[in-house]
Amino acid sequence: MAYECLPDMLRYVFQYKFSILLVIVIALLSLVPGSSMPYPSLFSIPYIDKIVHLSMYASLGFVALMESRRNRQGSVYHLFIIAVIFLLSGLIEILQATVVATRGAEWTDLLANLAGLFAGYLAYRFMGGFRLFRFLKS
Repeated sequence: MAYECLPDMLRYVFQYKFSILLVIVIALLSLVPGSSMPYPSLFSIPYIDKIVHLSMYASLGFVALMESRRNRQGSVYHLFIIAVIFLLSGLIEILQATVVATRGAEWTDLLANLAGLFAGYLAYRFMGGFRLFRFLKS
């Protein structure tokens, strides 16, 4: 009974393979204890944390939209994808505050995630048709 939808579930796993990989990488980077992170001079740049959040979620948003295979303008499905990723980023922030002792949740991180998702959406709208990114639609 529970295995009846397995082919459909596997279809989604294969369709969103790069997005799932990015989610795993982002979750691991976000939940690793802060004490085990290296401290090169790059981290002394003001607001580098927010720039990293924006970059990670812009990449994830762009890849997820490319893999969605929905090319309609202003699709509700795209909004759904962005909303799910944003909720996932909120869950990761909550886990940072509750599970990882040396990390904390910040509202500004969540805003940077949202700004990154918006940037990923804009990148999808402007660059989604380029041949360079067709491998994401496989």
